[in-house]
Amino acid sequence: MPDIIANPGFMNITIIGAGAMGTLFAGLLASKNRISILEKNYRISEKIAKHGIRIIGKTALTLSPDKFDVITDARGIRSSDIVVISVKSYDTVAVLKSIRRYICKKTFVMTLQNGFGNYENILKYVEKNSVICGTTSHGAVLIDCGVVRHTGCGETVMGYTEGVEKVADNFNGCGIYTRTVKNIDSVMWSKLAINCAINPVGAISEVTNGEIIKYPGLIEVALAAGKEVVTVASKSGINMLFDDVSEKIYEVCKNTSGNINSMLADVIAGRRTEIDFLNGAVVKKAEELGVKVPVNEALRDMIKKIRKNSRCAKGN
Repeated sequence: MPDIIANPGFMNITIIGAGAMGTLFAGLLASKNRISILEKNYRISEKIAKHGIRIIGKTALTLSPDKFDVITDARGIRSSDIVVISVKSYDTVAVLKSIRRYICKKTFVMTLQNGFGNYENILKYVEKNSVICGTTSHGAVLIDCGVVRHTGCGETVMGYTEGVEKVADNFNGCGIYTRTVKNIDSVMWSKLAINCAINPVGAISEVTNGEIIKYPGLIEVALAAGKEVVTVASKSGINMLFDDVSEKIYEVCKNTSGNINSMLADVIAGRRTEIDFLNGAVVKKAEELGVKVPVNEALRDMIKKIRKNSRCAKGN
């Protein structure tokens, strides 16, 4: 278990991965902390090292490069109070393998990632009491290396482990509204329900989160997908963080109305999506429980088909 942080007003925080959310949180947390960014893409790391980070949209911040230590070697995380994993779900295991020997006993490892299974994968390499499982409703789109548009504000929730309150206090002090809850499973499944509802629907229809609400057919599919996730969670004995999933989906869509969700961004760019860690993970769990989730299954298959067609088009 990490030592309890003596000064929650200042921490050494390492963000692993300078994508949209990694860049956003690096910028927001820099007001009260020393931020290191571990990014192995030379183009990204060089630009942040030279120009810093700029946030536009809901938040307007320009941070000079001296606010950040840009590192490309995992050995640089040794002095960290917190390591925030901010890579795609399918890269989590590879990242943990590369950094595990440099994670000190005093270090918390935090996930705010999309997808189901990240927490379990981190536990394979880090002691349970040192892991913070979190979720955030903030939305962000990467405009350029080190430049991010903050498209939506929302709460950040952290599952309980000893010392997590001081981490939450630090985040709150940086203007990131954060609360803690006792049940980690509730954190994971609540985020899963929202992401399974919004992300594939936005990606397939190529609309922002806010536009989903404007089309009755789209919001109907999103709500149906979210309700299926809640059913699977209920069968697993897990309580959600919200009372009404439909209400929560509407709320997130409104709060992140201008957001091009991460799955849509991946589809547009022809990148691999996290569908296997979202709707695909729900389908697998539902099969184990004997529960039918036809909407999630259909969304999984459609995203996979889009990805396949994108690869074929590039091959031609």
